[in-house]
Amino acid sequence: MQHRSGWVCRLNVLRGSIILLAAVSLDASVAVVGAQTPSPAAHGDSGAVLRGRVIRQSDGSPVAGADIILVPSDRHAVTDSSGAYRLEGVRAGLALIQVRHVGFDVARDTVNLSAEHDNVRTYALAPRSAALDTVRTVAGQPYLSQRLRAFEERRASGQGGYFLSDSLLRRNEGTTLANLVAGRVPGVMALAGKSLVSSRKKCQGFTFLHSDTCSKGAPDCFVTIYLDGSLYYTPPAAEPGGSTQVVPPPDLTKAFSINTLAGAEFYADGASAPPGMHSNDQGCGTLWLWTRER
Repeated sequence: MQHRSGWVCRLNVLRGSIILLAAVSLDASVAVVGAQTPSPAAHGDSGAVLRGRVIRQSDGSPVAGADIILVPSDRHAVTDSSGAYRLEGVRAGLALIQVRHVGFDVARDTVNLSAEHDNVRTYALAPRSAALDTVRTVAGQPYLSQRLRAFEERRASGQGGYFLSDSLLRRNEGTTLANLVAGRVPGVMALAGKSLVSSRKKCQGFTFLHSDTCSKGAPDCFVTIYLDGSLYYTPPAAEPGGSTQVVPPPDLTKAFSINTLAGAEFYADGASAPPGMHSNDQGCGTLWLWTRER
């Protein structure tokens, strides 16, 4: 009996050890799983931030009330009066963004959003182009005059020059000709929104022929202007000694109204101008304007 009691005692001790071992093993497993899957909140992961502005493509002015949508999460924000928007707590990674506003074409963008820093995007909306009815022309009665047909042929060729089409001019009748050209043509700047000068060559003539205007720090390399093929304005060449005053260019806010023009084309120098349109512009550039048909 004593031998049996000792055996039972040893068996109970063994069972206790197994239970204790199992409990320790289970606690260790729970600890390992907890270490491998930390809670996002423990690290302050609040998602990515997308912010920026929505502006008009024509003049850079803010667009209020534009809707910025993240597809397919359907998260969205609306721009304020300054065109600014902000989306917080969005999922990091690739996202498709759509920008919508009544009267404008939809803008789309794909962004790889990062949670490490703010993601800043500016979107420029273009006015929605209305579909027009088909226009039928009768042979022998061309819609455009010869000079405007030639303008369209040069614009379609894509060889040299910068062109402002009739549709572009009509969409921007609220701005000045100088600002519109300067905003669309590289190498040209507008002075007070009234006149055009070359930003590539700020002083007229050779370095030893600079005028008084240029010596005082103001650019004087004014653009030569033709209207319907006839010379309208060209600055006189500077004389040796730098004493010649530059003849003031025309005030384009008064000389031309955009709603009277059907096209404009600019050539930075004679080498880029087509045959028959070369001009002694002293490297300041030449602007050719074409009026609308009545």
